[in-house]
Amino acid sequence: MIETTIRVPGNINRLKVSDEIVYRAFAIAVEKKKKEIQRELGQLDSKIKRFEKKYKMSFDKFERAMGDGFQEHNDWIDWSLLVESRKQLLEEIGNFETY
Repeated sequence: MIETTIRVPGNINRLKVSDEIVYRAFAIAVEKKKKEIQRELGQLDSKIKRFEKKYKMSFDKFERAMGDGFQEHNDWIDWSLLVESRKQLLEEIGNFETY
């Protein structure tokens, strides 16, 4: 669950702010966050593709086939963090779809 704070200038009478204005402000904030997440997903996808290109396989296949080499283990750590981060961002953006 994401908690968001919306700051309202002090000179606005909060009692007169309609639900529609609050809803529109929230919708704008959600869209901004979704775009931020999509940008982050693009960056993660780019980094993941570099590993896929390097090893000519997906992460799942690499994980099953990787050897005992130091570089492979370092790459596995980095790659797994990217895959997990991507999964979390997809869950986060999916949560926005329910609102």
